[in-house]
Amino acid sequence: MLSTFPSEISHDEVELKIIWKDSFVSNYSLIDLRKKCPCATCRGGHGGKVGQATGYIQSIKLLSWKKVGRYALNFYWSDNHDTGIYTFDNLRAYSENSSHEL
Repeated sequence: MLSTFPSEISHDEVELKIIWKDSFVSNYSLIDLRKKCPCATCRGGHGGKVGQATGYIQSIKLLSWKKVGRYALNFYWSDNHDTGIYTFDNLRAYSENSSHEL
């Protein structure tokens, strides 16, 4: 259970770092996180295709983040996108196996 709770979250210009309560360290490329946003629009909902909303992105900045309850993170990106909710479970699983979807 501790494996899916962060004890420390930080970011710089290129990556997000999460140190989990079990001491596992995850590093995520910001551009990769943005392109894999789990919101309906980015995942092809509302009549779009997967990647249609994010395929053009060449660079991105993470302006801020906030916790969503006790289960997820929400990011505010430099392209003004902020609707994706990245669950701790999915972030941890993605970190351990990059073929896992966010």
